[in-house]
Amino acid sequence: MPKQYKKTGKGWKRLEVALKPTKYNAVVEKHLGRATKLNGQLAVAKVRDSIKKGQYAPNKPLTIALKGSTKPLVGRTAQLWQSITSRKMDKKTVFVGVLKTHGVYNIAVAIHEGVAINVTDKMRGLFFVLWMVSEGRMPVSDLQGRAKELWEQMPGGWKPLLASTTAIVIPARPFIKQAFGDSGLKRQAKANWSQALKAAHKELAGN
Repeated sequence: MPKQYKKTGKGWKRLEVALKPTKYNAVVEKHLGRATKLNGQLAVAKVRDSIKKGQYAPNKPLTIALKGSTKPLVGRTAQLWQSITSRKMDKKTVFVGVLKTHGVYNIAVAIHEGVAINVTDKMRGLFFVLWMVSEGRMPVSDLQGRAKELWEQMPGGWKPLLASTTAIVIPARPFIKQAFGDSGLKRQAKANWSQALKAAHKELAGN
């Protein structure tokens, strides 16, 4: 007849408590949540690094003049760089990217995937007015709204859009995809989650 063993002592009591689903899930979720938040921060840093160092299609002369930089995605205000953020969704999921700020369009997606913007009559008129001021045919004081803003960023050198120009093309600059393709980021994220599980098990064991 097999020998019977009786569960006695503080060790068994501690193990029984630790293995209760509610206790186990709470401890694991706590540690995994911390690791997930850390991985989000690491990913934000990697995406920002991708923006600064990525090899993307070069800026056009007009874009360089307006942004004050020859580097794609980098400009006077660095708005895209500053907009990269992370948000923990649950214990093992984190959002990393640019939060959508408009119900109709998402500028970050347009930059990431690339887009062709159809030239409207209003856009042609805007470039034409700026060209007229550049040529001295209109006083700067007549500029208002967006035309005034653009002139202040680049005072002079404007040209009218050609009749053959039917779209303004923004080339794809996949800063998120490039960052998430980095093997170092994947290894570090995996290591952080693995360490979190070890820490959770250590806490449950009472060590």
